[in-house]
Amino acid sequence: MLTKREQVERINRISIQDKEHLLRWLEESGRRWLIFNGRDLVNALPFPEGVEDFMRVIACYRQYRRAVPSGEVERQRDPMLGKLIEVAKMKDETLETAELDRVIRYCIGLLTAKDPTWKLENPPL
Repeated sequence: MLTKREQVERINRISIQDKEHLLRWLEESGRRWLIFNGRDLVNALPFPEGVEDFMRVIACYRQYRRAVPSGEVERQRDPMLGKLIEVAKMKDETLETAELDRVIRYCIGLLTAKDPTWKLENPPL
């Protein structure tokens, strides 16, 4: 029987077959939320091609989020109809409150798995 670490390493060696496979890989490898120190990432990238790739990823993410409805609407005056209409607000590249809540809970789960005595009420480390 494989340990959790061996399972993750095995998953990491699998070639990605399609978008759904990539999503499963992210989930199963513990990468549901990609949380890392941005400075470390930039320092790890080859310059300049790695930085250019990173900027393309950010641009794709921004473009994707701008096409995802946030669930909120705003009232705008329709110039053709001359009346107020409701227009769906789209997400921006920042995480919304509910998303931040899920990230925080995820991080607390990671932290308490590493240190079961950790509490939010404790002084910052």
